[in-house]
Amino acid sequence: MIYKYTTLALLLMCVVIGIYVVQFHFILGYKISHNTSDWVDFSDFVGGLLGPLLSFLSFVLLLHSLKQQNRANAFLIEEAKNNRKNEKFRVFETHFFNLINVQRTSFDTFDISIKYANTCAKFNHVDGVIKIEDCIQEFRNKGASDAEITTWLDNIDCSEKVYNTLRIFCNIVKVISEKLTDDNGFNLDDRRQQYHSLISLTEFSQLRMVLMGLQFIDCPQAKWLQDHEEFVNVLKETGLDIGIY
Repeated sequence: MIYKYTTLALLLMCVVIGIYVVQFHFILGYKISHNTSDWVDFSDFVGGLLGPLLSFLSFVLLLHSLKQQNRANAFLIEEAKNNRKNEKFRVFETHFFNLINVQRTSFDTFDISIKYANTCAKFNHVDGVIKIEDCIQEFRNKGASDAEITTWLDNIDCSEKVYNTLRIFCNIVKVISEKLTDDNGFNLDDRRQQYHSLISLTEFSQLRMVLMGLQFIDCPQAKWLQDHEEFVNVLKETGLDIGIY
């Protein structure tokens, strides 16, 4: 761009001198002067004519330089912003996957004791979730209300295994909501992607236990998740919903 304007300035100078030579030498028949003062006058003429033009070109070049500098500054600012966002996301990912591991470890030790056929049997891991679902279905077949199922679930969950499963899951959702905020440079799509990741990385039986906790456990975590519109919408997108039991 600078080369372009420099060429234009030289071209203007040649045009001015060329017009002067044609007008006074070829048309008016003036001879080339050997008087020094005549050449001084000629240089004053050329300088007076080209000075404003060259000043204007300098101004244009200055504006162009400022424009290029503003673009470079905007690029650097955007790059720094992206670097900060990427660093925040790396910190978030570390925390997120640590909590996923905690959730998985916690569910590996999940067990529940349920009275069945006049005996109290202990069910572990996936079997425990399936047994609770079977019992809830039996209660529903007998016309039991949510309150009655809640009371029954509180009685069998004396070691708070169901509540702990819900609490850990709720903490992960909170990490996504609080770390990937709009103020930190993220948006709804970023959070939705992580909600989907959480649901995908949560064992399906454990996810069903979370849904049971949301429906039947009366605690702040359950209330918070029920009111979390972003998460509930993602849950529905996956074919799940609160209140399926």
